[in-house]
Amino acid sequence: MSLMISHGGTPSENLVGDLQTFSNLEAGFLYGFYETFYQYQKDALWLKVGQVDINTDFMVSDNGLLFAHSSFGIDPAMTINLPAPTYPVTGASITAQIPISKDVRIRLGLFDGQFSAPRNNYLSIDWSLNKREGFLNIVEGEFPLLDGRIKQKVGFYHHTGTFYDFEKQESRKGLSAVYSITDWLIEGDQQSGTNVFLQFDKSNKASSSVLYYVGLGLRLKNKIEFLKNDEIGIASGFAKVNPIDDAIAENYDLRAENILEASIKFSILDNIALQPYTQLISIDSIDPNAKNPFIFALRLHVNLATD
Repeated sequence: MSLMISHGGTPSENLVGDLQTFSNLEAGFLYGFYETFYQYQKDALWLKVGQVDINTDFMVSDNGLLFAHSSFGIDPAMTINLPAPTYPVTGASITAQIPISKDVRIRLGLFDGQFSAPRNNYLSIDWSLNKREGFLNIVEGEFPLLDGRIKQKVGFYHHTGTFYDFEKQESRKGLSAVYSITDWLIEGDQQSGTNVFLQFDKSNKASSSVLYYVGLGLRLKNKIEFLKNDEIGIASGFAKVNPIDDAIAENYDLRAENILEASIKFSILDNIALQPYTQLISIDSIDPNAKNPFIFALRLHVNLATD
């Protein structure tokens, strides 16, 4: 069980106006229970039952975790097209990881089709299921390539709920997508190396607000001698919007959106790290006079865990 409290505004919605959410910590004021579950584990095999964030075990790029932009954690084709349980909300689920061999894994998940919505800013425990809201099914395979220097993940998810068909202008059942995540250690090792990552998600055209997403990034670890535990990264994420989704066009005034982020993280004490980063959000706007947002921010990391 984990508890959570978040504070602050929602700058993506109120200041920047971007589609993908430029900060992966953006949640507004919320408090209560985050993930609450029981897990059985034996070596690489595990079974988990409870209320969890789908991004805890699925659709994760190890190298994308450095960046502050939310799409490098979990892509917008999942978070915008579906009522998926992703931070700060969770959903009732049964998930499992099954080891096929030493390095090959299959992960399976069955989630409630609607995440547990906050009640007056309170995150409650809600394991109720509603057949009318459907279910979110996901399967993800993980396997190594190039003698283990590439960690490759491929997945498929299907939501059984009701969606609006933009082409036929009527309701339809189900929405499906396929995705791929690649983490590649080009040189060095996990402590000091050069890494790249690639994300791809292609969704159903008829009922998706985001047709596809592509993310690409470079991450360097411990390359600057005078800094401690340094990580440097640059990444870009592109989301293509469905042109026949009038709501996206009206609310965000765009056809597509690309994010470019440059970030550096380093320790100043054993348990405190700083991370200044910049982002340029390039919006293919319907309005020819619209300006592209530029962001500079500083993130503070404090680790309260002790050995």
